[in-house]
Amino acid sequence: MELTERQQSILKYVVEEYIRTGRAVGSKALLERFPLGVSSATVRNEMGVLETLDYLQQPHTSAGRVPTERGLRYYVEHLMQAVELSPAEQIMISHQFRQVEQQVASWLKLAAAVLANASGNVGLVTPPRSRVERLRHFELINLRGRLALLVLVTQSSAIHQSLLEFSEPVDQTTLSALSQRLNPEIRWLDREQIERKARGASPLVASVLRWIAEALHYIERQQRSELYAEGLDQVIRQPEFARGDMARALLELLRGGMILSVLLPQLEPSDDVRVLIGSDLHLRELRPFSVVVSAYRAGDEISGLLGVLGPQRMAYARSISMVRYLAHVISHLMQELYGETEATESGDAVKEMLN
Repeated sequence: MELTERQQSILKYVVEEYIRTGRAVGSKALLERFPLGVSSATVRNEMGVLETLDYLQQPHTSAGRVPTERGLRYYVEHLMQAVELSPAEQIMISHQFRQVEQQVASWLKLAAAVLANASGNVGLVTPPRSRVERLRHFELINLRGRLALLVLVTQSSAIHQSLLEFSEPVDQTTLSALSQRLNPEIRWLDREQIERKARGASPLVASVLRWIAEALHYIERQQRSELYAEGLDQVIRQPEFARGDMARALLELLRGGMILSVLLPQLEPSDDVRVLIGSDLHLRELRPFSVVVSAYRAGDEISGLLGVLGPQRMAYARSISMVRYLAHVISHLMQELYGETEATESGDAVKEMLN
């Protein structure tokens, strides 16, 4: 059943008043704030119809109405007026990113904080990750005797160090020659491709290739569980968290990484901002929450995710504009980083780190 124009207006105003106050909305309060041009009885009747259609619900017998998941979803998709960040806000945010240390971790932590402060909810950002991690560059550093250090940089600019123990002593000259020979051969290969190369190699080369493959596998596992989250102290001040069980549930979702199992499948670089409300999140523990999320790009095969997590009573228009703009800012910074960083520069960075 299609909603009439009047029903759409009433639903829109109920949602916006509920978002503003956090309280159930009655017909009298609606008429005092919005120009509906009808009687209180008419508004009550229309609200009753919207309740029958599962767009509104009545939390208590004597109370007004609040939107259901379906009502919030209809509002976001059909009734909400888009808002844009002001030029002043955009300049201020961009300036903040130029002021912090020009490193991926600093950018992502700041992005989570900006999202949290702007929305009053939890800001979430994942590091850039490849669907399959690939090697960009590696170095082997002799420590003493049979011990060496493997330092590698991946396609997503993750840096990893591993302590290696060879079956017999290997000097730095041999290790450097091995690095020089293998880097061009295995650059941009993934873990499985490197493992296949190891099968027909000499014992020394095979050992190094297997260690590199293991390091890539470790990085992939770490990336799936890494999350920058800011603003938990702000969101739990909202009235929805007066019940301690909801605050505890949110804390467990963030600490246990459960939220990532829901959000990472949403990671599609071509997508615009997505709004996931309650049951859209496909997890019972997330039913009371909403997420506004977008992907950012960091290279041809690399992307990350950023968004806002909070109760279903969320300022969706504001959150959408913030998430969209932050995704644009992070994508731009990442494209600068990944576009300018060639494999040779990665090698220089590794060597500089070790000096």
